[in-house]
Amino acid sequence: MWSTVTGLPENHTDALVNAAIDAGTFQNPSAKIRPRYRYWVPDASVSHASLAEDVKEAGEVGAGGVEVLGYYLYGGTFAPDDWSIYGWGTPAWQQAFNALAQAHVDNGLIMDFAMGPNQGQGVPAPENSEGLMWDLYSYNVSIPTGGSFSGKIPGWSDWPAGSLQAVIAGTVVSSVNVTVPNSPPSLNATGVAPGLPGDSPHNRTQVTLAADSLQDLTSRVTANGTLNVNFQANSTGLEINLFFVYLIHNGYRAQQDPAFLQGPQTTPQTWLQNGSWSVDHFSATGAKTITDFWEKYVLTNGTKELVMQVGNYGWEDSIETRGNVFWTRDFPSVFAAQHNYDVTKWLPILFHENKIGFDSEPPIWWITDESDAGDGHIADYRQTLTDLYGVYVETLNNWAHEYLDIQYSAQISYNLPMDMLQNVPNVDAPECESLGFNHLIDGYRQYTGPSNLAGKRIISTECGANHLEAYEQTMPELLWDVKRSIAGSVNQFVFHGYPYSGPYGNTTWPGFTTFDYQYSEMHGKRQPSWNFASDTIDFAARLQFVFQSGIPKLDVALYMKITNFPSIVRNYQPTDLEKAGYGYEYLSPDNFNLPEAYVSKGILAPERQAFKALVVRANDSMTPNGVQQLAEYAHAGLPILFSGGFPTYLLTAETVQDNLISDVLRPLASLPNVHVIPYEGLAASLASIGVTPLTKLSANTTWYTYWRRDDLKGMDYVFVYNDGGNLGLGNGYSEGTVQFDSTGVPYTFDAWTGEQKPILNYSQTDTSTTIFFQLAGNQSTIVAFADSPLSDSPVPTTHATSADAGILGLSSADGKLVAIAGPGSSSMSVTTSEGKVHSVAGAAQSTLALSNWTLVAESWTPSSDIFDIEKTSKTNTTHHLDTLTSWQNINGLQNVSGLGYYSTSFTWSAGSSYSNSSSSTGAFIDFGAIVHTIRVTINGHTLPPLDLNWAKADVSQYLIEGENTVEAVVSTPLLNVLRVYWDKLLSSGAPPPTPPAPAQDYGLIQPVRIIPYRATVLG
Repeated sequence: MWSTVTGLPENHTDALVNAAIDAGTFQNPSAKIRPRYRYWVPDASVSHASLAEDVKEAGEVGAGGVEVLGYYLYGGTFAPDDWSIYGWGTPAWQQAFNALAQAHVDNGLIMDFAMGPNQGQGVPAPENSEGLMWDLYSYNVSIPTGGSFSGKIPGWSDWPAGSLQAVIAGTVVSSVNVTVPNSPPSLNATGVAPGLPGDSPHNRTQVTLAADSLQDLTSRVTANGTLNVNFQANSTGLEINLFFVYLIHNGYRAQQDPAFLQGPQTTPQTWLQNGSWSVDHFSATGAKTITDFWEKYVLTNGTKELVMQVGNYGWEDSIETRGNVFWTRDFPSVFAAQHNYDVTKWLPILFHENKIGFDSEPPIWWITDESDAGDGHIADYRQTLTDLYGVYVETLNNWAHEYLDIQYSAQISYNLPMDMLQNVPNVDAPECESLGFNHLIDGYRQYTGPSNLAGKRIISTECGANHLEAYEQTMPELLWDVKRSIAGSVNQFVFHGYPYSGPYGNTTWPGFTTFDYQYSEMHGKRQPSWNFASDTIDFAARLQFVFQSGIPKLDVALYMKITNFPSIVRNYQPTDLEKAGYGYEYLSPDNFNLPEAYVSKGILAPERQAFKALVVRANDSMTPNGVQQLAEYAHAGLPILFSGGFPTYLLTAETVQDNLISDVLRPLASLPNVHVIPYEGLAASLASIGVTPLTKLSANTTWYTYWRRDDLKGMDYVFVYNDGGNLGLGNGYSEGTVQFDSTGVPYTFDAWTGEQKPILNYSQTDTSTTIFFQLAGNQSTIVAFADSPLSDSPVPTTHATSADAGILGLSSADGKLVAIAGPGSSSMSVTTSEGKVHSVAGAAQSTLALSNWTLVAESWTPSSDIFDIEKTSKTNTTHHLDTLTSWQNINGLQNVSGLGYYSTSFTWSAGSSYSNSSSSTGAFIDFGAIVHTIRVTINGHTLPPLDLNWAKADVSQYLIEGENTVEAVVSTPLLNVLRVYWDKLLSSGAPPPTPPAPAQDYGLIQPVRIIPYRATVLG
């Protein structure tokens, strides 16, 4: 922990790369650089002492602080405390929030906080306040052609006066039932027609309206809500559809009102006690509704000053507000100003696929008989919606700067009918999530391209949430998400999550559990792994230290204009770019307006990613601005590749732009730097025009690399990751080479131990460095290229350029190269950079597989009172194992969770003295892959943290002649023991709604080996 708050930028609101910041060191990053936990507070009835203790414990395991979120059941129905008193925003909540801020001050940590309960999307407010979320509600009436409507319009009496938005009439020319195939196409491609890129196909009745028949009849509605209209007969029309559209507040609750809840609730006396409403996310008024509430009701009595001292980000989760059509009161006027036509008569076609992505779709979709079925109007609607959402987040971002001197973070636009890429640059720290992005590296690149182009120092992720994995997530699984995030240019982790540890009503052991036991994970002292969590936290902190420094460098930008993100899917389907080593990110044409999006000497964004080429695909959607900007880039010399031909679709209904593609885009083919290429083989096409990757990969599995350049330190950092996916424990080993576009001095930065060591086996040309790697499945490494040798990590005068397979590694001693040879009777060779071939002998001893283990299993269970969450019963059993195996195979351990204390011994002898005084003996210990966590001691000496994907270490300094003792402590998740109590579990009165997952394998499973070596100084 840190006694003072360290790591905030000197200018607290400086969100850009290379901000002046006390980051600490690679060995010990500062609080600002460290990961944080999302911290779930059930409600304001909680103990302030428990809140403070939870914050303290987060710091003790290495977190930089927590992200405070008032959980408030997340839509549940039973609250064990009266939310009229303990609701979000009440005086009780203000006091709890103040206690959390004070705890961060006391422990030298920094704090993020949600701007409201649950996802942070609203605050208490009087019902139907102007700043609350708006929606459109439509009534439909069918009339025969040649018929009439006379009388009071539907809905007039259902809504407040002045709610009528529009009355639209249109002639139906066809109606068909659409059935989507069982295997629909990718979401980010046009589905069953009609549809825009990003739209997902659904079964529906599809009604086509004649576009030239659409009429706005709103002005003909009388003051008392009546309408009289006659329609002419139409030989081609099936019927007339009338649409009566009302502007209403959608009434979505960010926190339920006490009247809705079960439990000891009382009737609210004021709106402050009546829960929270989602605010209008498409106006400054909605944002101001939030900020005004904070200023008046939360940031009082010294809390503002505490937040200004330790506050890091005000924050909002991904938007999950339900409704029919996203809207705001000023939408029509803004739309008309942007697109030069009135949106009103097109309202009927907006009621499908213009809500949250995972909400249900209406059974009837109205489209038009235009050539694009009206998609151009929907695209224009979504463009205006995206622009208005930008106003909302910019207002909150500015408030955080101006009122609190802190920064703002939000999960931008995904799940919604907007171009996610456009608004990502509009907040200080854009945040994505591993779950919502389906763990996809390509998905992260869609988000990080605009962020990096805007120069954001931090791209955050809500990391580790997985469905149906509460109490079963392992540390290697969590780190799989961490590493894939880094590979996708995400560089800050907020781990999901950390529940309040104190007692809470109607809750059983092991304690308050969010999401009804549905989502991982419940980090904290209830978990047997908690005392070992610092190894993982420190690993992630060191990754953040490296990859928050400097500026990311990529090879290729992919054009991407998508107007709807109901889910994140892979956009570029082939894998040839990854296999060849190309680093790529996506850019929307809306990002071309950013200040750094210019071309110089044939490079796009030379001060940012420095893209060497831009790829546009034939099925991409163009925008007017995008077409013009592509032409400007082409004429500035940027290599542009039109993959599969030129695009044909312009994403607007503005007829003045009809010929833009043919007039502006197609003539670019005459330029020498513009290439029309086949869709297949993009990597080969890039290479053929001289665009080569920063890292050329040659491996037998899929590796990923990610590059950052830090001019201030004179360093290039490269993340190298072997993605083993879900191949199972210990599988996915790979070896290969990486050719780096650098000739600096190469080092490896070990994120597990904090060590920085020179790499001593590589070949180098005038332009590149090639290094050989052996990586376990899901293992990663950090390579650093220094402009000059590091003063605290001396480099020998020579290095190896190749070595036989029996050479386990290389080190240095007194400026000389040392070869570490494994067991073997034959000599092995090492070739050094001066061209000399050295012959070295292997170790005389053989590899030893350790056996005859003693396991003491410490079982964690609830006490006799399962509602006493503060007591955990711990009992020990002893087991003798000839060989290591899963606890599922050990009698009595099938339903046990807790800690495993393993011990064994082996005899070590250094053997007879080597005649060559330049040789010495030593050994590695190799545990293989670890299920969850591990701590190891040799003869009472604790080893540094071990890489969980390949847990091996040099133990030479701890060995003694004769008998040596190995002790290992492993922890487990709680799933196996919870399976026994599953039918008794409750959190806030709610049981798990699904059966438990199958039992997991726990314990040491893979063979443990002692691998002797002989170290020889190469003269």
